[in-house]
Order: sequence, then C-alpha cells, then structure tokens
Amino acid sequence: MLRSRSIPTLIALALLGACADTRTPQAFDQRMAGFVGRPEAELVAGLGVPSRTYEADGRRLLQWDFLQPNPGPALYPSIGLGFGSFGFGRGGGSGVGVGTGLGFPVGGAAPPRGCSVIFETRDGTVQSFNRNGPGCVA
Repeated sequence: MLRSRSIPTLIALALLGACADTRTPQAFDQRMAGFVGRPEAELVAGLGVPSRTYEADGRRLLQWDFLQPNPGPALYPSIGLGFGSFGFGRGGGSGVGVGTGLGFPVGGAAPPRGCSVIFETRDGTVQSFNRNGPGCVA
C-alpha cells in the first residue's frame, strides 16, 4: 500500500524519466550498422546524398555531416550594467545609482551538436562505418 508521502515522489520520478534524453550513441551505432553488408544504393536511399565522397585503393568513402539540436538549454554567464535614478519628492534629494550583475540566462537555444559519419564501400557494398562528434545519437 502506498503512503501519501510516496505518491509525490513517484510522480517526480515519472516526470524525470519522461524528460530524460533516451537517444544514445549506441542506438546510433545500431542504426548505422544496419547498412553494413547492404548495397551502396540502399545507404544513399536511407541517408540521402552524402556531403563528400573519396575514392582510393579500390575503396570508396562516403561522408555525411549531420546537426542534431542540443537537448539542453543554453547556459552561459553574462555581465550586465545598469543605470538608474531615484528621488524623494519636494526637495527630499535625488541621486544616481550604478550597478553590475552576473546572470545565467536559461532557455535560449543551445548550439546544435555535430555528427560526421563515414562509410567505406568496396565493389558497391558497405563494409564499415566510423562516426565522430557529440551529435551522433539516435
């Protein structure tokens, strides 16, 4: 039987689980590994036109560059400078104030994460792949 204190805890855990980023490099690798052993035409049909191609020593390298949106908010320090004035009616005086502050804005768009994937093909068949970058998640 659940106690009344454990219900808010369960709700909080459920919300945290819902917010978790389930995309992983392992899932990306599994998706890309599905192209190994397949014809090059299926690779291009699945990923689109490659960004670059290289040919050397009887093998062909096809490169794709992807940008993934960053799941987190942009957090970066900023420095502000403010000016103000104040007064107290009927000759009570007046003055000018200057202040500085340090802020951490939350919620802006974080820069996207890049991913580069290179597939090696021989005789029109995908042999292997290699990935690089923090955006290689699926």
